[in-house]
Amino acid sequence: MPLFAFSWVNNSGMFVAGDAAEIRVIVLGKYDSGKYEFPFNPNITVNDRIGNSSYISGVSLDFGGEVEDWKICFTPIMVGSFYVLITDHHFRVLDSSLHFGVTPGRMYPASGILSWKDGVDRFIAGTVAEVFVLPKDAFGNNVSSSSEGPVLFDFTLFALTTSGLPADVLNVTNKGWNQQGYISIEFVAATAGSLLLHVEVEKQALEGSPLAFIVDPGILDIPSCVAKWNVETNLFQLFSKMEAFIHQYDLYANLVSGLYEFDIEVMEKGTNLSMPIADMRFKEIEPGIQSFSFSLEEPGNFTLVISDKEHTTLIFNTPYDFAVYIGYCDGMNSIVNGSGLNDSVAGDTAKFSVFLKDAYLYPSPVEVESLQVRIVHEFDSQILHPIILIREIANGSMSSGRPNHGDFELMQFSGNRSPKAIAFDVIYRPEKSGIYGISVFCGNIQLNGGHQFTKEVSAAAVNMSLSEVVKCSTKVPKMVDNEIVVRLKDSYYNHVLSEQARLKLEIVSNDESSVVTWNFSDNKDGTYTAGYQAKEVGTYEICASYDGEHFMACPFRVNVYNSEYFPKVYDDTVSVWEDESIAFYVLENDYFAGGHASIFEYTKPHHGSLMLYGYLFRYTPYKRFHGNDSFLYTIADVNGNLASGAVDIFVLCVPPQLVSIPMNLQATEDVVSPTFGGFPGIEIIYSDLSENITVTLSAQNGIVLLSPMLMQFQPGFHEFSIRREIGNANGITLIGCLDSINFALKSIKYFGNKNFYGSDAIRISSTNRNGENTIDVPLYVQPINDPPVINVPSYIILDEKSDGVLIFGGQNAKMDFVTDPDIVYFPGNRSHFLLLSSVEVSSGFLSTSLPAELIGSTEIKLKSSHQWQPLLTFVTISKHFLVKAKAIRYRGSVEELNNIMEQLMFHVCKHGAVLTVTVTDLGNHGCYPNCNEMLTSSLFVQANVNLIRKRPMSSFAAHAFGAVIVFESISVLCLGLMLLFFICKCAVILLQEKKRQKAQQIELSNIQDSSTQALAVGLSENEKLSMKSSADLSVIKRRSPAFES
Repeated sequence: MPLFAFSWVNNSGMFVAGDAAEIRVIVLGKYDSGKYEFPFNPNITVNDRIGNSSYISGVSLDFGGEVEDWKICFTPIMVGSFYVLITDHHFRVLDSSLHFGVTPGRMYPASGILSWKDGVDRFIAGTVAEVFVLPKDAFGNNVSSSSEGPVLFDFTLFALTTSGLPADVLNVTNKGWNQQGYISIEFVAATAGSLLLHVEVEKQALEGSPLAFIVDPGILDIPSCVAKWNVETNLFQLFSKMEAFIHQYDLYANLVSGLYEFDIEVMEKGTNLSMPIADMRFKEIEPGIQSFSFSLEEPGNFTLVISDKEHTTLIFNTPYDFAVYIGYCDGMNSIVNGSGLNDSVAGDTAKFSVFLKDAYLYPSPVEVESLQVRIVHEFDSQILHPIILIREIANGSMSSGRPNHGDFELMQFSGNRSPKAIAFDVIYRPEKSGIYGISVFCGNIQLNGGHQFTKEVSAAAVNMSLSEVVKCSTKVPKMVDNEIVVRLKDSYYNHVLSEQARLKLEIVSNDESSVVTWNFSDNKDGTYTAGYQAKEVGTYEICASYDGEHFMACPFRVNVYNSEYFPKVYDDTVSVWEDESIAFYVLENDYFAGGHASIFEYTKPHHGSLMLYGYLFRYTPYKRFHGNDSFLYTIADVNGNLASGAVDIFVLCVPPQLVSIPMNLQATEDVVSPTFGGFPGIEIIYSDLSENITVTLSAQNGIVLLSPMLMQFQPGFHEFSIRREIGNANGITLIGCLDSINFALKSIKYFGNKNFYGSDAIRISSTNRNGENTIDVPLYVQPINDPPVINVPSYIILDEKSDGVLIFGGQNAKMDFVTDPDIVYFPGNRSHFLLLSSVEVSSGFLSTSLPAELIGSTEIKLKSSHQWQPLLTFVTISKHFLVKAKAIRYRGSVEELNNIMEQLMFHVCKHGAVLTVTVTDLGNHGCYPNCNEMLTSSLFVQANVNLIRKRPMSSFAAHAFGAVIVFESISVLCLGLMLLFFICKCAVILLQEKKRQKAQQIELSNIQDSSTQALAVGLSENEKLSMKSSADLSVIKRRSPAFES
């Protein structure tokens, strides 16, 4: 098997980010590829990350040629110092001799990171703002002035409001590199509001652009303030009201809030006398704008002056000259009509009439200068200047008129006044198609009830000298639909719409049957599209016409080729991790004639750098970006034909990474750790803050818990859940967004398996939709001393006939009589885990065979002694010695103690005895090899075993005896119940007899009482009867006269 060595090509271990790095493979010996089951295929690991990573990209093995030319190629992309590990399991290659360094590449302007100087993003209008650009190369490495040089890039700065309107940034200055390694750019913030600063270079926005910032208005600047009238005129009708709005501006035309006290004065022209104003009213319309109004009660020419309170500074557009004329025009009753208000065609003269009336429908004559007409194009605010003429009066004469230029000239009250009229004609000619707004004013009174008229002007007839063919390819493939686009214009350069029926596409060559054409369709923007398809290869002449009139480019020649003549570009899809870089060949799936094509042009992606190396594109996403990106590219073949395609790039989120890994986590055996809260310092990072991720926590020798005290104070994160997976009782799974997961990780607790101590690890597996990342956080469980365990029966029946019998022989011969829970997870050799054990009988003797290594630690008690004595005489046979005594104490490993117990024999005593077994753990926690700090007081256990010579009652006899006892107990219980029954029955009978005798006595007493009462009642009734008879007799005597006589 050959040996392999490695060295840098050109013996250079320094590279610039983005350059190609090559490792020469030196084969020592003969390499025969057919001889080996697996070819030489080494793995490249840079700083513990194998293959493509955030350190290197494009790892490839160039093993196609001779062995002497073998190379390993990759592209370093991160700045720093690195070591390379080359491994191949089958050829036993493990080489770590190579190291290399990387310096930053050339500055990639669009990857620079934008930030505010000192984080200040609020300014006052007119102050200097400064932004920093942290220059980076195409791979996200910082670039310094020493590596880049004094080159200054042309940065473009512009600001927009949150609604997309442009804002002013003044005096943009590129100050170059500063001492902190940034490029500094200064500008003057002028426009107030919440703004977005866009910084671009080479038409690409920098990372972090746009930057949000706030500009507050400066102090009020009186000369910059502007008064704007609600009606733009300087002619006002008598008894009307003048109303204007004062816009309070700073030096940069920003509105300054507050109700500033301006001084407003009206002076009569000629006399310069100040006119009294009785009803001046001020009102704040919105922050920075206040209105004032007053009534006009005197005719004449006046000047309005607006100044500050000190009368030292005037606002921008004052003094303002205006005239008040005598008139009574009513905006509702006056009439404006005519065909000039209707829709028309560009270039046609339009005319409408104005009839002025007052509030009582009487004519209201005014000078022609008092009538103003504003005609404005709604799209571009172009103003038309109409001619206003006094309408013909009854005697047939025509008064002279004047053109209305849109400027409101002052009408002087002098002896040469224009004649007054009540009817006027307005004449104008719109040449631009579109929507117009028409407003008519009589002085400051707007007619039509204060509303403007709206009319639409359509394009005029098509002018073929201005119309053109805007799209027509000279080379097309056959059997493919091709387009021809024409644009129609009128004589005023307006786009002409809806004329597709009058357009025609025709073939003027001889072979018309080989070409199929389609009618034109309207694109609604002045252009029309027609299609054609050539069935055969050749040259054709095609012409487009309008109403039979050809366009100026007609006829134009079209060459038709087979489809193989033209390149075909197919869109590509590329995936890359957010912290890596990828190179790809876009022409791989494209077709082009001649087998050769070049990249003609390409656009730049928005979220990453793109470099072109020959035919290879290399894309590197910007830091912290994930999602979709794309760019367009165009290729040119050998015939000069172009074809375009797109590359869709999917930047994948790396599975969540642990940014903070605590070291030396401590737990305690059989205790939930930590006691309060959770383990600190565990934190993960993830790019997508809103995506739900999954984190699984588990331990090999314990379970992972969450502190209930901390979790009950968890913020109300949405869609956060905790579950324990089926089949994984030792772990829990957290599902939620990054913030909720990190909060839960602060409450991690650990509870080891029963009696577990030593090294363990909390495995944290973080998963997203793209993959999984797993890391083990080491943890050490401090041991706690557990008492040893003695497994012996409560009694043992010995053979009555023999002397010197095995106590734990027979079925119990394979038991672990002595053990210690701390030995289960003992990390060292179990022979170093020592216990102190003793066996002692109350009568008789014990004997056993001990290993020779225990001679020094063995002690005995003789029959006449109660103290432990060292072993003085012994005989060693086969590295064992026999001990016979009343009690034996020895120190050894668990295995040695169990072997001794297995060979323990009992002698002499005929009536049995009590065997006492004692085990002491010597304060051993189980830690190894150094337990000096963990030693505590020893724990010991004791067990008694009754050694019985006579066989006890058989199980059948015991059951029978028990059954007799139970039967006798039941019989006694029954007799007791019977006795109780008869006693209760006698007591009941006695009670009933006693109640009967008492009832007889009560009845006799009642009879005697009733006889006495009857006698008394009889006597009383006789007396009553005698008295009644006497009374009746006396009555009879009084009523009977016979009786009286």
